Amino acid sequence: MSGEDPTLLRTRLNELKEALRKLEKEALELRESRNALNSEVKELSAQIRELTAEYRSLKEEAAKLRERREELYNQIQKLKGERNQVRVDLRALSDEVKALLNELKTLRDTIGRRRPDVYELREKLERLEWEYQTRTLSPEEERHYVERIQSTESLLAAVERYDECLARIRELRQLIVQKRSILSSLTARIKELSSQYLEVKTKLAELREKVNAMRSKLSEMIEKKEELRRKADEYHAKYVEKINEIKRIREELEKTAILLKAAELSQILRRRRAELYEVALKALEKYRQGGKLTLDEFKLLMEFNLLGHEKASGSS
Repeated sequence: MSGEDPTLLRTRLNELKEALRKLEKEALELRESRNALNSEVKELSAQIRELTAEYRSLKEEAAKLRERREELYNQIQKLKGERNQVRVDLRALSDEVKALLNELKTLRDTIGRRRPDVYELREKLERLEWEYQTRTLSPEEERHYVERIQSTESLLAAVERYDECLARIRELRQLIVQKRSILSSLTARIKELSSQYLEVKTKLAELREKVNAMRSKLSEMIEKKEELRRKADEYHAKYVEKINEIKRIREELEKTAILLKAAELSQILRRRRAELYEVALKALEKYRQGGKLTLDEFKLLMEFNLLGHEKASGSS
């Protein structure tokens, strides 16, 4: 330990101190860079959580809109089915009215322009039948009554059928008015629901664009966060390397400082011993000349074994 050169050790100590300062500065920069990246990662994670919550909310809203769209579609299809049935009913009613009008035309040909009264025809028929049954008729008269009875019966049947047709036509036309009113209501309701359907469909399309845009943004943010985290991990690994290197330098620095202190102490001791040896030589010269030695001078002579050496020289 005492053989080390203090100058070289001091130089080495300064080099180690400089290296330590440099490493500590680099470690500090690495730690700050790592902490800055970790802060970005933390902030980005908070933004991702917030955006994820918003994304889920939009997804739920989209699901509700899809459900509403499906509900509206089913309602519209049901109403369209009902409207189609009303149209079928209207065609059937119109066809029946048309057939009855054609029958009325035929009956008018039978009845004539002036429509006889039903009650008068019934009275006439009853009167003819009564006369036919109660009177004594010749064959010619009997044939004439039969023809008149048959003619009256045919006319009465035609008039009664004519009245039935008119009544049925009035009934059918009322039904047609009702059906057309229902048709109009169904068409208006279908139009209203179709408008709502288109509105929901438009909102859903807009929402789908938002969801897709947000999904892309989330993907980008997550990718960026992972990239920042990888960089932060790289900085941390380098920081740990620097800390380990700093630890090694500090250990070497401490060891070098101890060696330097030991070397300097050894140098001081050697210098002091050399000085004491000079004093001892002077004391020896004093002794040789017969001078009286002090206790300290005597101790020095004994320490350096100069008296023993002097006695040995005198004996020889």
